[in-house]
Amino acid sequence: MDMYEFAMKMELDGQEFYERQAAATQDKQLKEILLSLAEEEKNHYDIFKQLRDNQVASIGELATGNDTLNKIKNIFVEMSQTPEGTSFGEDAIAAWTEALQIEEKSVKFYIEKAHAETDAEKKCILEKIADEERNHIHMIDGVLTYLKFPDAFAESAQFKNFQSLEGH
Repeated sequence: MDMYEFAMKMELDGQEFYERQAAATQDKQLKEILLSLAEEEKNHYDIFKQLRDNQVASIGELATGNDTLNKIKNIFVEMSQTPEGTSFGEDAIAAWTEALQIEEKSVKFYIEKAHAETDAEKKCILEKIADEERNHIHMIDGVLTYLKFPDAFAESAQFKNFQSLEGH
C-alpha cells in the first residue's frame, strides 16, 4: 500500500471513529466537535485522494482547518458556561483519549512523510495536514479537560491556550 492509500485509510478510519462517537453522545457540544472532526478527516481523505490521482490544485484550496478551529473555539466558549454539577462517564473519557492517540499517530506519520517528500508542494501539503492534526490534538486535549473538570473548564490552561490558537 502506498503512502496515499495508507493516509486515505487512516483518514477514513478517523472519520468513521468520530461519526460513531458522535452517534453515541448525547451532549450537543461534544457531538458538534466530533462531527467537525469527522468532516476534517473527510477533507483530509479527499486531499490524499487528489494527491494520489495527481489532481491537486493548491494548498489554499484544500485547507479547511482554520474554519474548523474557529467553529470549535465558539463551541468551547459555550462549554465554558456549563452548569455546575455536570459530569461525564469514564466511557466518554476513554473515547476522547483514544481520539487523542489517533491524532498523535497521524501527526507523527505526516511529519515523517513530509521529511521524506522531495516535491515541495506535496511536502507543504503534508506539513499543513500535520498542523491541522496538531490542532485536533489541542481540541481533544481541551475536551478531555472539560470532561474531567467541567466546573473548572473556563479557568483551565487548556481552554485559554486553545482560545489563543490562530491555526497554521
